[in-house]
Amino acid sequence: MNNVLKIQFLGGVEEIGRLAMVLETGDIRLLFEYGMSPGKPPSYPLPPPLVDMVLLTHAHLDHSGMIPWLFGQNDQNILTTKLTGEIINLLHKDTIKIAKSEGYAIPYSNNDLKKAKDAIDPIEPLQKRTIGEDYELICHSAGHIPGSLMFELIGDKKILFTGDFNVIDTRIVKGTKPVNCDILFLEGTYAGRDHPKKRDEIEKDLILKIDEVVTRGGVAILPAFAVSRSQELAMVLRKTGYNIWFDGMGKKVSKMFLKYPKHLRSQEELKKALNKINFVHSDHGRKLALKSDVIITSSGMMDGGPVLNYMNKLKDDTKSAVILSGYQVPESNARLLIDKGKLDFYGVKLDIKCEVIYFDFSAHAGHSELIDFAQKCNPEKIVIMHSDNREALIDPLKEFSEVITPTTNEIVNL
Repeated sequence: MNNVLKIQFLGGVEEIGRLAMVLETGDIRLLFEYGMSPGKPPSYPLPPPLVDMVLLTHAHLDHSGMIPWLFGQNDQNILTTKLTGEIINLLHKDTIKIAKSEGYAIPYSNNDLKKAKDAIDPIEPLQKRTIGEDYELICHSAGHIPGSLMFELIGDKKILFTGDFNVIDTRIVKGTKPVNCDILFLEGTYAGRDHPKKRDEIEKDLILKIDEVVTRGGVAILPAFAVSRSQELAMVLRKTGYNIWFDGMGKKVSKMFLKYPKHLRSQEELKKALNKINFVHSDHGRKLALKSDVIITSSGMMDGGPVLNYMNKLKDDTKSAVILSGYQVPESNARLLIDKGKLDFYGVKLDIKCEVIYFDFSAHAGHSELIDFAQKCNPEKIVIMHSDNREALIDPLKEFSEVITPTTNEIVNL
């Protein structure tokens, strides 16, 4: 065979967000991911050439957000899990809604959404597929969120594309394991940063902080990603006895998760957690939530959604607290809150007087875990992507592999 392997990143290689990579070898051309970076306005990857197939690791918008745009140009199949296919349809509808409300250019049409939905070609972890004449594709669970995959492409070389991955077990999914390969495409979201504590310690610290807030008469607001984080927090808090309310898109995502138990660490545990909380369905529900102990609500970046409604009511309440649990993209409202103690309420920046605290509930491998995972994959070459600090990984990785750090739009032969 001895096909030349050619890659080109269209975004998301020297930054976290809008990931997109074209891989060409022999008779096939594949597009891995086609995301967007949230922002005001969002930023998008470069347009791709014609491809044979789209491979999507998971639903988060920085990996999937621009996939419907592709169908305004040409049709192609999208290889991903059935669960991911359902979630992205929900997120893409929300993207159109946000673009309309914020006055941004709408990146794709409802017709593009329908075409993308119909193009899902479902594949599950450990399933195999023949790609082109010379390649076999095997999927592995990525341990990032329910439905997330890593792609192993086997030809004359073995290629592993990680997407976002995690190696530790969380409440909602089991961590992934290394896969032996020749060429490793490694995400580096947490390059240079290790997670400070073990997961069970972080969970205990979170509960202690909420105890403190509730005891002093405040409300704990947990802005959380609708996909995976909000459900995980509900599971962490299940046995605490708090009066918990759950608002935003995470309600629909929770129902989707329960339909696909194979992608969950425990469907039963998630069911029990969801049965313990109150769901907001109306303005009356939001008023009741404001009198409760804990509100889990979207959006995780605080750029929109019900969280701003709650924050508007509680911003001057020093007894209450905002508890962040995820990565805050630069220029997001959550980053503004952490850095400046302010929030942007649809164009008006106001001081926030309630307590602001962050707990590291990341669903990504930390710096040391990235290095350990890469070493155990035993690759000849490592391509570092999806990172704003790739330099931190170069020295430790080059001790056992050739390290490649492409730039956006650069064509690299491997």
